Amino acid sequence: MKIHFIGIGGAGMLPLAIHSKLKGFKVTGSDLNPENFHILRNEGIYPEKGHGQVENDVDLVVYSSAVKEDNSEFVSAKKNNIPLLKRAEFLGLITKESHAVLVSGSHGKSTTSTMLADMLNNYPEINATALIGAETVSMNSNYYKGTGDHIILEADEYDRSFLKMYPQDLIILNIDDDHMDIYGDIDGLKSCFGELISKLNGRSIMVYNGDDEATIQTVGSYEGKKVSFGIKNRCDYGASNIRFMDFHTEFDLIKKGQIIAKLKYFYSGMLNVYNMLASAALISEYGIEGEKIAELALYFKGVKRRQEIIYTDDDYTLIDDYGHHPSEVKNSLENLRLNHAGRMIVLFQPHLYSRTKYHSKAFAGSFHDADIVFISHIYPAREKFDPSVSSKNIYLDMNEEERKKTTVFDNFEDLYLVLEREIRPGDLVVSMGAGEINKILYRLKKELVKNENN
Repeated sequence: MKIHFIGIGGAGMLPLAIHSKLKGFKVTGSDLNPENFHILRNEGIYPEKGHGQVENDVDLVVYSSAVKEDNSEFVSAKKNNIPLLKRAEFLGLITKESHAVLVSGSHGKSTTSTMLADMLNNYPEINATALIGAETVSMNSNYYKGTGDHIILEADEYDRSFLKMYPQDLIILNIDDDHMDIYGDIDGLKSCFGELISKLNGRSIMVYNGDDEATIQTVGSYEGKKVSFGIKNRCDYGASNIRFMDFHTEFDLIKKGQIIAKLKYFYSGMLNVYNMLASAALISEYGIEGEKIAELALYFKGVKRRQEIIYTDDDYTLIDDYGHHPSEVKNSLENLRLNHAGRMIVLFQPHLYSRTKYHSKAFAGSFHDADIVFISHIYPAREKFDPSVSSKNIYLDMNEEERKKTTVFDNFEDLYLVLEREIRPGDLVVSMGAGEINKILYRLKKELVKNENN
């Protein structure tokens, strides 16, 4: 069988293509952006840049949500009666034939999925496969090849796509007011999570955040096996003696009131304590002992663009972070502040016109831990230009103190020139956003490396 992937280079499509190739299918694909083609080529997949026509010998076309029905390949496949499947539907087929471990929630899906993948892929008795929505540090890929029946997947709530999936086990990290352009309000989002929960079966394990009120309300009526994790409330799994140092975390893992292990792992901050608690809870429910969990936690190396340290020397540290929701931005900066006493300069690119408009006031209050904030133009992604909203909305919603440290830029070039003039030894520079703001950070890294070598 020959499968063609339209948008094969995207974070969600790339691991699907690799998984299909390793399952014995012939795989082709195309994408406008060749940035991730090197990962595919390493797996023997040779995609085309741009979109042409789908060849007649293709048996199935899989396409991402970003692909419109006027796409030339979509049109040619339809004309030749080649079956077309959305990415979410194709993922659903994979979950039907595996022990699918779904990681869901508004924030932390990629990080938690990577934690689980780094741990369970290295546990021989399970040796899980994983399809991650971001490139991981340990694999330099979005894909983990496993020999066991378990497969770890991110369950994306955008466009209700996770309802196409069939979970065996489910983690719910949190439920926050994101994607309100889809759901209207938080109740609509909770209802959708409720539908996902209803797909669990009598052998399923559900792990949920016992400190998150929206999650507690959503899981309340579920009568199957469920275990909670948290720090504030009385939960089945908890953490004590939490310490952050040198971008690492240590804490005592508690199960039903008893310390079962001391965990140490890469990344810091409370959000990542919750992410590790969720991972450790599920692994413990699989019957893996506490000290073995501590050993497995050391395999976690992080996710690219999630507090990723891309450069550090005696004078500067550069970190790239994917945070693009107000609570993600706030949490990430709080985490970084725990590890850095000097100045913190934040380069932020808002993601989507709709998200910027809806969360403008919340974004305005997210930069408390930063000393200097540079905000660039909006990254529109899938959305059309909206003249009623710009990055200036965030600035105008800031209080006077926050405005004093904030500058808004229309383009990256102007931002970079001011950044170059502003930085001094001892600074931590952070790029934040789901768009292209990290290009500025890599440009700065190149300059620092050049100066270091002179």
